[in-house]
Amino acid sequence: MHRLPAARLVDRLTELRAIVRAKSVIDLGFVDEGQVGSKRSQGTWLHELVASEARNVVGIDADAAGVARARELGFAAHVADVEDVDSLAALELDPADIVLAGELLEHLDRPGAFLEAVKQLVAPGGALVLTTPNGHALTNVLGGLAGRELVNPDHVAWFSWRTLTTLLGRHGWYIDAVSYYTFPRVHAGARVPRVLFNAYQVVLRPLFALRPNLADGLIVVAKLT
Repeated sequence: MHRLPAARLVDRLTELRAIVRAKSVIDLGFVDEGQVGSKRSQGTWLHELVASEARNVVGIDADAAGVARARELGFAAHVADVEDVDSLAALELDPADIVLAGELLEHLDRPGAFLEAVKQLVAPGGALVLTTPNGHALTNVLGGLAGRELVNPDHVAWFSWRTLTTLLGRHGWYIDAVSYYTFPRVHAGARVPRVLFNAYQVVLRPLFALRPNLADGLIVVAKLT
């Protein structure tokens, strides 16, 4: 049993924009699995929002086509394996104030290798900012009661504040700040599930504000020990 730390309920994109404001940023896994076009049309592509706030930003992703598209749009971007020390070192990038990994950790085969590899990207006094679905979100419990698991089919892990604390600690990081966020309003998909989910988020928001740890996702600011 672990007592949860005090935390806030925040809007994910608003919080990340505030964190990167006027900072140098390296954005990892920024291509968003080929969703750049749809997210740009909705104004929700994180990399573009980060670029609007940061002093400068560089994107890194393993998706060569996505990186090429980002370059066409005028963004500085590179292809590399974020779990490989040598792959990142070959880019010869200057370390950044903020290394951002938005909704990335849960996709990785080797999260420990990732946490070792990205150390070289963080400037002295800088931070690694992770966002990831919350393993003990109320949505997961309710889904389980209904005989369903609500998860992206490409995810390979769930994380919580405690498991992240342990994983980060094993690789020389500590959590400096933690907050929680709810999933955004759904605009696509079948009408009935979409309407039900959006209504659920509205009805439960007061509970999430009272108990942020029941919300859908985590934002963790980590620093090197």
